[in-house]
Amino acid sequence: MVSATIVKEFTFDAAHRLEGHDDVCQNLHGHTYRLQVAVYGEIKAAPGAADDGMVIDFGRLSALVKREVVERLDHQYINEVLPFRPTSENLAAWIVRVLRDAGLPLQFVRLYETPSSYVEIQERDVPLGFAISCQ
Repeated sequence: MVSATIVKEFTFDAAHRLEGHDDVCQNLHGHTYRLQVAVYGEIKAAPGAADDGMVIDFGRLSALVKREVVERLDHQYINEVLPFRPTSENLAAWIVRVLRDAGLPLQFVRLYETPSSYVEIQERDVPLGFAISCQ
């Protein structure tokens, strides 16, 4: 059986501030986040089935990520939506947990805060039952 990694990319706009940060990020500011979600699995061999030759249908992946992540964060003040300090690292770890809990065979998420700055977290690096400490 052949396995593959597929990646789908999303964008969302959100504001946050990092209370206690020693630079400009302590001020209210926003980002156009770019999120890449990588799913890994076997390419299905099911002749005649709708998902024959796929790891997962891109449309199904897109709908799930939009529902679980993008719609919850897009055009929001993240500090008021999530109960933890909204660093890129914490957001990416939260996204891994949410998507894994939704049943995706996740490999990694990559979250760009700016066009040249991103964090990547592998699914295997987020412990089961993981919860980020509150602010």
